[in-house]
Amino acid sequence: MDHSQPAATGKSGYYLNVTGPGDSRHSGRPGRRVIKQNMNTTSVHNEAANELYAMLSPALRTELAKHEKSMTVPEGTNLIRHGELLDHLVIINSGKVEVTLSCARKQASLGLAQGGKVFGMRAIVAGEPPEVDVICLESCDISILPRDAFLALLKSNPEIYFAVAKVLSSDLQIADRVLRASSRRCAPQPIRES
Repeated sequence: MDHSQPAATGKSGYYLNVTGPGDSRHSGRPGRRVIKQNMNTTSVHNEAANELYAMLSPALRTELAKHEKSMTVPEGTNLIRHGELLDHLVIINSGKVEVTLSCARKQASLGLAQGGKVFGMRAIVAGEPPEVDVICLESCDISILPRDAFLALLKSNPEIYFAVAKVLSSDLQIADRVLRASSRRCAPQPIRES
């Protein structure tokens, strides 16, 4: 572990409205609330703590970490909502989330994810709304990386594209696995003659 980099410290008092169970501004369901969490900048990531940072140099991890904010969010928090443009990447540091896809008037589970997973990459890079929902199944420690800061660093540091490609490839593998599993369940069964 390289301790030569100083830890980045944040200013207390930064807040982010995190969608929690019952936030009517996003879901249209009454009784939801917005959770305001005190946020501080995370310490510098000297070791790759997530799939994005795994392929980056310590200098780039340090630069990205300067823009991160970290927080703990409660179970039931919707970190990403399909169809809503994102203004940040979400990095799961600890805890468990479920990733779901809306299809045929119901939610199809794409699986569970834990610490180290990055969400929102395709939506941020493409400038399109995400197709999935990401919901905390338990209290989670997360970091958020603002879209504008990430895209500016991406533009000025093309080596980040390899890390982006790895995250997108991982997401594609998950989607492929889910599609293959669902096609086996939905495959026509041979007709048995009596």
